[in-house]
Amino acid sequence: MAGHDGFAQLLRAEWVKFWTVRGWVVSLVLAAVLTAGVTLVLGNLGGPGNGSFPSVATGPGGIAVNDSFYFVHRPLAGKGSITVRVTSLTGQGEGSTVPQPWAKAGIILKDGTRAGSAYAAVMATPGHGVRMQYDFTKDTAGLPGAVTSSSPRWLRLVRSGDTVTGYDSADGSHWSTIGSATLTGLPSSVQAGLFVASPQAYQSSNGYMNTQANASFDHLSLQGGWSPGTWSHCEVGASELGVGDGCAPASSTGPPGSPPPGSEFESGGTFTVSGTGDISPYEPIPDIVGGVFKGSLAGLVALIALGAVFIGSEYRRGMIRTTFAGTPRRGRVIWAKAIVIGVAAFAAGLAGAAVALMIAGPKLRSGGWTPPIYPLVSLGTGTGLRIVAGTAVVFALAAVFALAVGVMLRRGVGAITAGVALFVGPLLVAAAVGQAAAAFLLRVTPAAGFAVQQGVQRYPQSSAVCLASHGCYPLAPWNGVAVLAIWTVAALAASVYVVRRRDA
Repeated sequence: MAGHDGFAQLLRAEWVKFWTVRGWVVSLVLAAVLTAGVTLVLGNLGGPGNGSFPSVATGPGGIAVNDSFYFVHRPLAGKGSITVRVTSLTGQGEGSTVPQPWAKAGIILKDGTRAGSAYAAVMATPGHGVRMQYDFTKDTAGLPGAVTSSSPRWLRLVRSGDTVTGYDSADGSHWSTIGSATLTGLPSSVQAGLFVASPQAYQSSNGYMNTQANASFDHLSLQGGWSPGTWSHCEVGASELGVGDGCAPASSTGPPGSPPPGSEFESGGTFTVSGTGDISPYEPIPDIVGGVFKGSLAGLVALIALGAVFIGSEYRRGMIRTTFAGTPRRGRVIWAKAIVIGVAAFAAGLAGAAVALMIAGPKLRSGGWTPPIYPLVSLGTGTGLRIVAGTAVVFALAAVFALAVGVMLRRGVGAITAGVALFVGPLLVAAAVGQAAAAFLLRVTPAAGFAVQQGVQRYPQSSAVCLASHGCYPLAPWNGVAVLAIWTVAALAASVYVVRRRDA
C-alpha cells in the first residue's frame, strides 16, 4: 500500500513540476494551436471544381458506388431461383492475360438495371474464391480457390420475398449456404441472370488501365416465376462509361479510353460472357479529410520536442540525480513522467483536432467536397470522432516515445531528431517511393499511427489500389495506432531498463 502511495506522490510531484515550468505549458498550448491552425489552413483549399469529380452511381443508403458490368438478364416475378456452373474465368487487359483478383463472374438479382440499385449476387473471383455480395458494402466468403476446367464452381441464388440466399457447390450435388441478404423494398419483378465484371488495373507507369474478364457458364437452371423468351443483355452503368443512360446495348462504344464493351454468346447451353467494370463501394481519390489533417504534424512535432525536453532538461542541468536520489526505484520516475506527458499531449491533441474538424469540415463542404463522393465528416459522425480521438492518442504516444528516447540518449536534441525522423520521415519517403516500399514503411514504422486520420472508409472487397500518395494506409485505422503503441511501449520499457542499469 505504501508503494502505491509513494507512486501517487511521485506522480503528483511530476504533474506539479510540469505545470510550474512556463515554457512547457506554452509548448503544450502551442501544439494545440498549431494542430488547429495548420489544419484549418489546409482546410481552406479550393474545391475540386465543377465537373472534375467522376460520374458515379448512388447506392442504397446514399453512398457512392461503382456499378458497371455486363448483364445477361430476364425478369423474375416473385419467388424463384437460378443455378449455374462457372467453368472458366480468364482476363485480358493492357499487356496481360491474367484476370484481376477481383474480377467477377456469376449470377445476380437486381432491382432493375439502373446503376446503384439494390442487388444480391454470388460470384467466382480469380483471387478471392466464391463470394456473396449485396448492396455494395456486404461481402461473405464461400468456397476458396479460383475456377479452372478441372475445378468449376456451382452457384445458386434463391429469392423469397425480400430475402435472397446464396449457395455454392464444388460438384453440383452437395450445396453449402454462403449467406442471406434482406433487400428491403425489393419489387415483385426484378431482373436476374448472369454477369461479368473486371475492375481497372493499376500500373505505376501508366496509372489505371482498363481490363476485361471472360467467363464460361453452363448447366443454367431456372425455377419459379421467370418470364419466358430469350435473354436480354446490356452494359449496366453505361452512363458512367460515357454511353447513353442506364443499361446500354452491347454494341455501344464509349469515348476514347472507355472500357471495352462486353459480349455474350450462347451455343448448346453454354454461355460465354465478357465484361468490364466493377460492383463495389467507391473510394474517392484523394482522401481530402485525411490530407487536411496532415496539418496536425505541426502540433505533433511540437509535442515530440516537449516530450524530449521534459526529460532532457533534467539531464542537461543535472537535476535528474536529485530526482533519482529522492526515488531510488528509478523506473517509477520514468513511468510517472510518461503518464504526465502522455495525458498533457492527449489533451492538447484532443482540443486542437476537435477545433480543426469543427471549422475545417464546413469549409471543405462549402468548397465542393460534398456527398455522396465525400461523405459528411464531423464530430457527430463515427469517422469524425475516430479522427479526433485517434489524433489525440497518436499525440500522447508520440510524446511518450520522445520521452523514452530522451532517457536512453540523455539528450533532448537527439530525441527530437529521432522522433521527427521516425514519425514524419516515413510519410515523406512513402510519397516518393513505389507502392510496395510505401506500404512497408506505413506498416512497420510509428507513422502507421496516422492511419487513424483516414477520412475515407476502406472496404476489403474493393479493388481500389492503396497508394500513399492518395492518403491511403495499408492498415486499418486502429491497427495503425496499435503499431505505434508497440513502438512506444518498447521504447518506454527500454528506457526503464537503461536507467536501472546505469548511473544517472
